[in-house]
Amino acid sequence: MRANEITAIPALLKLLELAGSLVTIDAMGCQKKIATAILKKEADYLLAVKGNQKKLYGELTQAFEQLWQENPEDAPCLEFAEQKGKSHGRMEHRRCWVINDIAENSNAFGWKTKTIAAVQLDSQKKGKGSTLIRYFISSRKLSAEEVVQATRKHWLIENQLHWVLDVAFDEDRCRSREGYAAENLAVARQVSLNLLKLV
Repeated sequence: MRANEITAIPALLKLLELAGSLVTIDAMGCQKKIATAILKKEADYLLAVKGNQKKLYGELTQAFEQLWQENPEDAPCLEFAEQKGKSHGRMEHRRCWVINDIAENSNAFGWKTKTIAAVQLDSQKKGKGSTLIRYFISSRKLSAEEVVQATRKHWLIENQLHWVLDVAFDEDRCRSREGYAAENLAVARQVSLNLLKLV
């Protein structure tokens, strides 16, 4: 039986030993049921927030935009960190703003959260630039530096795996669509990749 992420993640969480861990999940997994399942495993979550959680996304956007319009250096509740570097042939500048004085109100923004964060990524490659702002909630009190590190590690794992599957196995150009062909080939690639890593 096939499952989507929202139903598959809680089932997976039941199988994992997570006590003390910080679980990062992209916006698809930003669901109260999933957050509760992580907390029940004695772990904490760092969840990306997008439009699928309209109310929460709106509240986070409004909270940070209000702070940015005021003088953020004077806001005692706001912590800031930044990183600059080069990745995949492009220059990257990450800025992270964190508010974690909401711990007294454990149901702030309708979630059991202790930290809300905004991460801005400015990237430039071959004279073309782009800016992306992403919002996060966490059940753990995190510094801005910890949020930057956790979000980078999350995408590092996903990007490295995707790069190997695409470059070594040419996965993106595979056109198998009938029945379980695509799913079976994906499993075969993963098995092959894991066997190659053992060599």
